[in-house]
Amino acid sequence: MTALALLATSAVCGARGADASPVSEPRDSAAVSVADGTVKQLPGGAVLRLTPGTKMEMGRSLKLQLGRPGSPQTVTQVVKLLSGRIDVEIPLSKFPKTAILLQAPHKVSGVAKGGHSIAIADGNGVTIAAVDGDMLVASGNDWKGLSKGVVRTFIGHDQPPRDHAVPGVPSLRLANPLLLSLGCEAPTARADASGVKDAEHYQLSVWRVGSTGKELARRIDTKGGAGEILDLLPGQYQISARAVDSAGIFGPESAGSALRVVGTELPEGARCEGKSILLGQHGRVKLLGAAGLEASYGASQHFVPAPSSVGLSRGESTRLRLREPGSQSEVEFGLEPRSLRADVDISPKHAHWPSDTLEVTVHLFDARGRAVAQGVVAKATVLVNVQPVSVAWQRAGNAMHAFIPKPTQRGPWVVRVEVADQFGDAAGRDFMEVAGPDTERVSAN
Repeated sequence: MTALALLATSAVCGARGADASPVSEPRDSAAVSVADGTVKQLPGGAVLRLTPGTKMEMGRSLKLQLGRPGSPQTVTQVVKLLSGRIDVEIPLSKFPKTAILLQAPHKVSGVAKGGHSIAIADGNGVTIAAVDGDMLVASGNDWKGLSKGVVRTFIGHDQPPRDHAVPGVPSLRLANPLLLSLGCEAPTARADASGVKDAEHYQLSVWRVGSTGKELARRIDTKGGAGEILDLLPGQYQISARAVDSAGIFGPESAGSALRVVGTELPEGARCEGKSILLGQHGRVKLLGAAGLEASYGASQHFVPAPSSVGLSRGESTRLRLREPGSQSEVEFGLEPRSLRADVDISPKHAHWPSDTLEVTVHLFDARGRAVAQGVVAKATVLVNVQPVSVAWQRAGNAMHAFIPKPTQRGPWVVRVEVADQFGDAAGRDFMEVAGPDTERVSAN
């Protein structure tokens, strides 16, 4: 008995012939409604992916002879689709270990034997798609083959089914195949899929590439073909695309396009400012995901294998450039000394205590003379003679301001103001000799 005849007499009608043996498994006849979509892993390696709102029932499994006469029978699990969509994934094999019999409304059935198959049941009818791998499909007992890459739609009882091809393979273009992530910033990759006439939209597939191969990280729907891939961690990826038609049937994936994200791990005290990293004299920035790249510094055209970490060039600023071997596309970032410069001013210049009030103003700048942000930490210390004095500092942007309290001891006095960065490195200082009520001020600065 052929597979088609067997299905006609057994799988659809429920007869128990010698070639269609029921498997002794508990039957779950209650309808399952899926609210948020789910994935069901079945024995034999079959995977069911149910879209939100899908209703289905699991029936008792059968053993069917789906290969040539005399070939082993295949355990075929029965899934009754009441409404919604089920994607079936079965590893392709010459001798499949499992198959799925899909029973849909209007007496439409299909057998998925391997690859990727889709069944959709809605108010417009039933659609069966053999995206990857052949199927057997029937309306009633009229079983026919469904070749890989073909979609068959059943509308009503008095209309013949209609076949059309799954969407074709799109072309894919990545705007930048090499991206840079500085500090906590995650870059955005931009991709453009196009070229499929019947595509209602496209899906971008993001594959993470590792030492053991690649795995799907996520899929992104795009309208118009152009899409953005956000929050990419450092590492290597492949991006592919597939077209999706108005029924939700997708076609084959395009060839993967390589994408790499290079990240940085900053040492303590380093920080990012724009496209530069500010770090200490002996700090090293660790490069993440850069293995196999080429590196160069400044404007040099000489490239060497990328190092695992980088630092300042003899304590001075430099720029690191990275590229794939032989490529003209580069990413770059600056490395600059993490230096804080403090301009300290003590006034008035000819102060006497206790008649004058001493005022200190500090302006903070970076290594390039730019005013630093409010969040850049600076530590200011005031000493009268050699004794530290507590003052109340006010901070506004890059400016610090304080009044120095008058001492109770007899003068003259030497007032010193010393400023350091948050790591204790000196940033600036000033001093002033202050005369008492009966002496002249000796010198300043």
